[in-house]
Amino acid sequence: MAQKIEISRDLVMGAMRHPAVIEHLRKIAKRVESRAQAIAASENVEMDTEVIEFTRPGGRPVAQVVSHHDEQEFGTSRHGKYRILGRAAREAG
Repeated sequence: MAQKIEISRDLVMGAMRHPAVIEHLRKIAKRVESRAQAIAASENVEMDTEVIEFTRPGGRPVAQVVSHHDEQEFGTSRHGKYRILGRAAREAG
């Protein structure tokens, strides 16, 4: 008969906060940011991005690529909808 394995919350929380996990999240975010810059350049769109890192209230670390021009990503009456970050995440992820 198979033995039941229990994983504690402390183990999961420790794994989430492990430096290798955080570094991997950072690496993926940098890859997405790089791809977003390449897409923006190829489409002649001036776009400023940065990678921000934070920890969610539940303790999960996050590395996220953000643009300082939301209107370029989602579109407005003055700007077209480029979805550069969305496409970069799909391609580089």
